[in-house]
Amino acid sequence: MLRPWLLAPAAGAILLITAACNGGGNDNPGNVGGPSPTVAATAGPGVTNEVIRVGMTNDMAGSGLTPYGAVTRAMQAYLTWFNEQGEVCERDLELLVEDDEYSADKALAGTKKLVEQDGVLAMVGGIGTEVHRPAGEYLNDPNADGDKSDGVPDLFVSTGWSGWHDTTRFPWTVGFIPGFTQDGAALGLYAEQNFPGKKVGVLFRDDDFGREYVTGVAGALGGTDKIVSQPYTSDEIDVAVQVGQLKDAGVEVLVLATTPEVVATAVRASAALGWAPHLFVGYTTPPSTMAARLGGGISATELEAGFQALDGTISTEYLLSPIEDESEDVMQEHRMRMQSYRGPQVSTLSVYGQALAETLIEALSRTCGNLNRGGLMAAVESMSSFTPTVVLPGVRVSLSDADHRAIESFQPVEIKGTGEVLRVGDLISLESTSAAPEED
Repeated sequence: MLRPWLLAPAAGAILLITAACNGGGNDNPGNVGGPSPTVAATAGPGVTNEVIRVGMTNDMAGSGLTPYGAVTRAMQAYLTWFNEQGEVCERDLELLVEDDEYSADKALAGTKKLVEQDGVLAMVGGIGTEVHRPAGEYLNDPNADGDKSDGVPDLFVSTGWSGWHDTTRFPWTVGFIPGFTQDGAALGLYAEQNFPGKKVGVLFRDDDFGREYVTGVAGALGGTDKIVSQPYTSDEIDVAVQVGQLKDAGVEVLVLATTPEVVATAVRASAALGWAPHLFVGYTTPPSTMAARLGGGISATELEAGFQALDGTISTEYLLSPIEDESEDVMQEHRMRMQSYRGPQVSTLSVYGQALAETLIEALSRTCGNLNRGGLMAAVESMSSFTPTVVLPGVRVSLSDADHRAIESFQPVEIKGTGEVLRVGDLISLESTSAAPEED
């Protein structure tokens, strides 16, 4: 019997931020500790006696065919509630927003307006690697003079590209969502621990997104010679040939570093071959979305068919689920805030938006004695073991001047044919451990 919650429109709205954040170049990635931004002693732009203003661009009207405006609306709802309860640094917190239509050019233009005309203290939550890249380059060197000491905080970006973690190239950018390499490593570690001796293969999109998953899986298993990797191009949907090659190579555990559409074609191709490897899919591809693609829609019958095809698939998550955790006090409070303060429909996107808002408030609360851009970055880099209320137990935000990756923990989950998503095994943390592969 399919669980009733699957009748909700979550299959579209529940898309995690990273589902459209895949890709991006990787010219000089790596966790290279660079000099911390200069700290001044005076109040910075965007700070008055009454308010602290920060900026964000997003596809607010959905013109870019994404649902990501829900993240910003959730942040705004949470901040409205927060401002009614109290203040941060004796000031209200205001989020100014420009609609970027999920376009890199418009994201850059909106960012420049917010920084140069509206004078925000910082930018927060930039979404999409390719969309945010020009804005991120600008924020780290606004004058394009090579001197990055006068940058603008580019906080908690919603893209898992490893390049942002290079603190020499991007000293003012801090990631939020787990990196694609780290997610691949978590999947590889789980496979090694629970399917020992099984041959592991990776079907991956041949771009930075897919290649970083390969790096992570291979790093966890001891090298690229320990896995069978099979690429497909970004314009391919039918991957039957690649699936056949992985089957012929004797793969028993198959990691799909792909889009939901390709997950569906890969699962169908496997079934057509009579091949049933243990499937692994990262957190970037939500279960409801995969089920809808496999079943052909979001009706109860279609979702039930999709979930049956996914039965036993292993994935990862780091946020509380608006479905699985709906009875928890924190999720009921989240739902109340979204309903009472003009937030979006509750989904993974709204939960993510609250996590961003909470982390932003925590960072600013550490900056009260030095409310300027350099002071804010120093405060962000001092965050250790901060836990937003809407993340899973054990997940934390820990940062330093050499590590701009906010979340590096993953909870393995098993997708059941009934539509349930069960948490299995212990939390996998890649913070400062040998399991975290080097990015080169």
